Amino acid sequence: MTVAVMMVVLVGIGAFTLDFGVSYASTRRLQAASDAAALAAANVFADKTGSCATILATPAWTAAAASAASAIREDNRPGSTEASYSATCTTKGSIQVRYVSGGSTPTLLGGIFGHNGPYSTTRPATAIVSAPSEAIGVRPYAVCGSQLPTVLPSTVFQMTLPSTGNTMCPGASSSGNWWSIDCPEAGSNSTTYLGTATQNGCTDPISIVPNQTPRTGSALRTYLEGSCPAKSSSCLAANSGNLGGTPILQAWDSLVSTHKQILLPVFCGVPPCDQSAVVNAGGNNAIYPVQALIGVVVCGYHFGGQDSSGLSMTGECAGPTNNPSSLTPATGDNQTNYLLLKAVKLRLSGSSHESDCALGTSCDLQVRQVYLIE
Repeated sequence: MTVAVMMVVLVGIGAFTLDFGVSYASTRRLQAASDAAALAAANVFADKTGSCATILATPAWTAAAASAASAIREDNRPGSTEASYSATCTTKGSIQVRYVSGGSTPTLLGGIFGHNGPYSTTRPATAIVSAPSEAIGVRPYAVCGSQLPTVLPSTVFQMTLPSTGNTMCPGASSSGNWWSIDCPEAGSNSTTYLGTATQNGCTDPISIVPNQTPRTGSALRTYLEGSCPAKSSSCLAANSGNLGGTPILQAWDSLVSTHKQILLPVFCGVPPCDQSAVVNAGGNNAIYPVQALIGVVVCGYHFGGQDSSGLSMTGECAGPTNNPSSLTPATGDNQTNYLLLKAVKLRLSGSSHESDCALGTSCDLQVRQVYLIE
């Protein structure tokens, strides 16, 4: 009798263990399906331009997002169902996608003890689409927003350094200010450090000045200036170093050769850009308030007597479609300083910090971040 009872107990434990293991593996796959579905829909929205409200009010885009989510859910967990799906705007103007997958797992031995049906469960996932307000790896050069193309992504354009001939941002042309900036982690960029930061980006985050919305035009410029009484991660100190230093030129050569997509900080987003575009303007006392972040491909440079004319402009930088004006880094004399850039849609990964930049506002220059919060 005792042996029979023990056999029943052992069979029960075995049935529970087997069913639990199968159910656990199935639930893990269901969670992966929900994660993938939420991210798939979010990535569809990340490719679109406009405010959160505008994007979610476009039927073709919302239908494409829902379709992408369903397809990848089924790929990750065949036989699963969509329990619920929604796309909404957050209070800070980002897009939030919530997806719940449902599924069932058949019982293997549970029927012996009265469980005559599959185990059903649901798993949720939530993804965010934002225009990031901070990033690691930003290159230490502040570009003038007034010279950016009005349509992003763009063809190749010339970004003249504020210190030499940039009439769109005359307030940044203070004597001794060569347009490079100090990384937040560095008291002052040496030539060697500036070369390293040009190649790899600053190691500490650079962020935009928060709470810019709904200001525009001169009101925004005044707000940016007032937000930067001292240097910080969003108020970047000018560096008066020499752009022609060997480590710096080698870094730019590498960026041109590899067509690497990089992030640059933007100041003075809209004209008129005058002395107020830069705080305490004057050599390395100048402070650039960061208004936005932009993704670019570096196609060439011309820094006085040095330029990248020895490197071919290929790929994204070549041809009538990418470079309709046939811009070349060989143009100019030893007093001319500029970059040839191509603005691109850039995706960031890593941070799950909710952005202070609402989609579709002046700080949104088509850089996107997609990440899970659940």
